Amino acid sequence: MHRVSKLPVSLRTALLLIVPVAVGLLAACTPDNNQSTFGTAGPVASDQADLFIFIFWIAVVVFVLVEGAIIYATIRYRRRSKSDKLPYQTHGNDKLEITWTIIPVLILIAIAIPTLTDIWEQQNGAPTDRGEVLSVEAIGHQWWFEFRYPDHEVITANELHIPVNRPVGFKLESQDVIHSFWVPKIAGKVDMVPLNDNYLWMMADEVGEYYGQCAEFCGIAHAHMRFRVIVHTEEDFNAWVAGMHTASDPPAAGSAEASGKTLFAGNCSSCHTTNSTAPGSYAQEISSQQARWNGWVSDIENSGIVSAPNLTHFGTRSTLASGIKDLNQESLVEWITDPSSIKIGTRMQDHAAIYKTADGKAKLTADEISDIAKYLLSLKPGSGTTDQTMGASTGGDVDAVELSTTTCAACHSTGDDKIVGPGLAGIGDQAGNRVDGLSADEYLEQSLREPDAYIVDGFTPGLMPNWEKLGDDSIDALVTYLKTMK
Repeated sequence: MHRVSKLPVSLRTALLLIVPVAVGLLAACTPDNNQSTFGTAGPVASDQADLFIFIFWIAVVVFVLVEGAIIYATIRYRRRSKSDKLPYQTHGNDKLEITWTIIPVLILIAIAIPTLTDIWEQQNGAPTDRGEVLSVEAIGHQWWFEFRYPDHEVITANELHIPVNRPVGFKLESQDVIHSFWVPKIAGKVDMVPLNDNYLWMMADEVGEYYGQCAEFCGIAHAHMRFRVIVHTEEDFNAWVAGMHTASDPPAAGSAEASGKTLFAGNCSSCHTTNSTAPGSYAQEISSQQARWNGWVSDIENSGIVSAPNLTHFGTRSTLASGIKDLNQESLVEWITDPSSIKIGTRMQDHAAIYKTADGKAKLTADEISDIAKYLLSLKPGSGTTDQTMGASTGGDVDAVELSTTTCAACHSTGDDKIVGPGLAGIGDQAGNRVDGLSADEYLEQSLREPDAYIVDGFTPGLMPNWEKLGDDSIDALVTYLKTMK
């Protein structure tokens, strides 16, 4: 009686690892999976899925025929133990050679026609016969997605809002390395390449929430570079756009939110914008984002600023950290305290001044972090009674702190730290000694109106925007506020 030998330990271990991985991969293919390409929710994804199924079955037929021929030949012409006679040898069979040349050509033609048709339809741009095309600019960053709506002057991050049954045309860009834009259930992936714009269009035919993902390895946090697609009815989408142009109500004096706003302005506003609702703020945020990038690449190792998500109406979002966690007070506190515990490799923790500590955690108290989280969660469309001009006075007092946050903080710290421009600590005392014949007020005012008139040594001209558009009252308020910085 023969004993059946056991499988080697290494092989058994490998099988134990392979089986759950295989099950997981198969589960990802089920139509109900959030990132399955089979449960389609739009015409582009549907066409791509149909093309895949078509090619798959052609491949199955080819596989069966080829493997069948191999098995037949293996059995039919195997070596006989009692005979050394060779089977009949065929050489130079023209009919056979023509046949096995023509068949692959026909197969390739059958695959090529629908493939090229689908590619052409994608490359030809969003169809105008299905409704007005919504234009969106998607920019890939390490490691988050920025979304700009040029026709609506709205900027947001990590959550893409689109209307149902309406074509959306995307201009795909990258600020740093190669990324890839992919919403499996709605549209296939297209690379986002630095200095080279790519395009795709998609359309969702079902209201709901869908997952998007960077599908090109782009660094340590690639697997966590995600976003959500929120598909609205047309009415709800228009309401969302209107809300993005409605300023948040100011926090109540003495509240935790008010404390959080002050703390945010002093620690976070160099990289993050929290109010892009006013006219003119769309262009300003684009300029600020570019300035942050220029400041970072000029001194990558020591820069205290990075390109960062726009946080306007952050409290209306459903997710945190590029869709990794649900947005709530607890998860936001965890994120602010130690971002890498949620998303490894965040540039925020690597470069922001508040994380320059022995353990790499924020040098803020638990109460301060809680207040910042409460402030951010309070950022939602308000009553609409707040002044919506780009810092211009309407006869009342100008909020110089708010104005500084939305105009200056992207490039200037309130301390001594160099970001894109010099730190503002002590600027009031220094300004009067910068240029002979100019008082501190005159120097600061002219620097706002004509930024390149006086460039501090070591800094690059042409980066600071002209703030003439703010108006006299706002510029005066800024000058007065800047003079208080010590």
